[in-house]
Amino acid sequence: MNDSLKIQSLRLEYPDKLLFDDINLTVAAGSLVVFETNVLDGATSLLKGIAGMLNNIQGQVWLGDSNLLTLGAHERATRVGFVYEEQGLISLYNVFQNIALPLEFHTALNPNQMESRVLATLDSLSIAPSLLEQQPHELNDVQTRLVNLARALVIDPQLLLIDELEGGMPDDMIDRTIAMLIDRGKTLGSITLMTSSHERILREADRVLKIDDKQLRETEF
Repeated sequence: MNDSLKIQSLRLEYPDKLLFDDINLTVAAGSLVVFETNVLDGATSLLKGIAGMLNNIQGQVWLGDSNLLTLGAHERATRVGFVYEEQGLISLYNVFQNIALPLEFHTALNPNQMESRVLATLDSLSIAPSLLEQQPHELNDVQTRLVNLARALVIDPQLLLIDELEGGMPDDMIDRTIAMLIDRGKTLGSITLMTSSHERILREADRVLKIDDKQLRETEF
């Protein structure tokens, strides 16, 4: 997976507001990069733009030799995982079905292989298997975030985009989850981009970037 991420001349705007202009950023394989966030600073939109989920965007986002902004939906889904801050799960499916969804649509794994992959992903996040039969409405906010993370991880994406993961999490859970993401980056060469304002996460990041006047500014932490 040792592909770098290169964002070139990225411009993101809505009809009534320009959020980002001429963003240029290179991220090495294996890196954990955090966008330090403030209220309504556009960080969530930036993650979605990088993921190729928005139409109101110009520029290029290269993951290796593929431009995510022009990549087909199937290939993008196998290479990019997105973790929503809230919601994001399909209400008609239980937890297992939600996590297994990318495997069902974007791999040729059989049911036993999918189950093994889901269970291994749960174990890496210290999620109890007893959660698998629950419905999304039965989960608390922290459990919802972890299930969203598991669904993004289960397909082993090269690029993982996480929006405000830490809300409501105790410190030990934050530490354990970030340690897993760092180890995954070192082992697989995958890249993780996160939005966060949590000191423990900022401290562990390889790089911290602040949003300032429609740009990203490198900052020390």
